[in-house]
Amino acid sequence: MAGVTLKKLAELSGLSVRTVNRVLKDQGDVAPEKRELVRRLAREYKYIPNIAARNFRLRKKNIVGVLTCDHLSSEADRQKVAELERRLLGAGYYPLLGSSRGDALRRALEEWNGTVDFVVSFRHPQSPEALKAPEDFPCTFIFVDCPAGEPYHRIAINRECGIAAAYRCLTGEKCRRIVHCGTCGLRRGFVDRITSALSGSAEFAPITTAHCELEDGFAAGDAIMRSGADAVFFDTDRMALGFYRYAWAHRIRIPDDISVVGFDDDPFARVLPPPLATVAHPVAEIAQTIVEIVTSAPDHPVRRTLDTRLVRRDSIRRG
Repeated sequence: MAGVTLKKLAELSGLSVRTVNRVLKDQGDVAPEKRELVRRLAREYKYIPNIAARNFRLRKKNIVGVLTCDHLSSEADRQKVAELERRLLGAGYYPLLGSSRGDALRRALEEWNGTVDFVVSFRHPQSPEALKAPEDFPCTFIFVDCPAGEPYHRIAINRECGIAAAYRCLTGEKCRRIVHCGTCGLRRGFVDRITSALSGSAEFAPITTAHCELEDGFAAGDAIMRSGADAVFFDTDRMALGFYRYAWAHRIRIPDDISVVGFDDDPFARVLPPPLATVAHPVAEIAQTIVEIVTSAPDHPVRRTLDTRLVRRDSIRRG
């Protein structure tokens, strides 16, 4: 029997709907034999709770839509979504994952309409269609790590403070020529501000790559070493891992010959030989802020900026 309902379980067991519901929720004082009967029937008929119907009765929606724009290709994004899922479940909410790429964005919102009150969007795409979509659906949007207008909740990530901490650490350990390696486009402005503030402590130089993947870190190895750098900061941990491979192939010792810092705090960073120093996203703080917004449903838009932080490990030499 497919799609058995709570009412049908009550008929099969000869008990009231209220008693069956208490058993399935493990609530109330129900005789052991009745509990066993209800649970056996629920297993036999593969009973699945109808959350949407329950929420309709209670006038409550405890499903939260979660949109990602790059199919979780970044380990940092996977960490954020996994932590959000853990905390939502702990608060009695269920995440529903969707894509904000192209036509998938509108399809997801159309299917979620009436089912979710809150939609969390990580790094929302900036196309005109994507930016207009939130206006067309009666959901409360929470934007993470992307621009958002006045009607919406917004959680920003301050990358500058973590990078500044990394540069201060490197200069404090007597590194005198530091290379910043990556696409450098988005971060160029505040990297310039950081390095100008430390200009009396060290020389700084950018090396620009097309992407920020493992192969880009490996390919940048020649230019990094020719520059005479004694420290390098990579825009991603994946690039740093590529440089580790380059260093191993060319008998370059990390951190004795060159200190290395990455960005993202990917899980592999802590198990590399030596463990990679990195700048970590505020993963737990992002998830906690979202849960606070969902559970409290504030009347006014929440605007919060959360800081990245340096995680110092053995890839930074001690001066």
